[in-house]
Amino acid sequence: MILSKLKMNDGFTLIEGLVAVLITTIIAVIVAGMITNFALFTAKDTVFTCLVQGATSGIESKRANPNTNSMQIQCGNHTVNIVMSGTPPASPPAIGSGQSACVEIVSTASIGTNTKVLRDLVCTLPQ
Repeated sequence: MILSKLKMNDGFTLIEGLVAVLITTIIAVIVAGMITNFALFTAKDTVFTCLVQGATSGIESKRANPNTNSMQIQCGNHTVNIVMSGTPPASPPAIGSGQSACVEIVSTASIGTNTKVLRDLVCTLPQ
């Protein structure tokens, strides 16, 4: 009886302590990997968002001023270079002439080696 009471007060063995430390280390490494992976995807998402905003700004700039062919904008820590092609007609074509009042505008935004191309129709309609 005295021997069984002593066994209950022994505490952890060295092996049990090492297993607990090992399990804690494995969990910490997994969590650190998840945090790193999340940060990497967040950075890529930020670049993609800046590219889409830049390309959209290029189309809107071309719509407002047809003579604009390129521009730069700041998006966070990134400088977005934007090149637009296509020129909408200065005045709407005559009705029934068979000519389109719309032209496709292509806006290409780039940050380093990352690029995003957006296409949209810009129309000149009679008022």
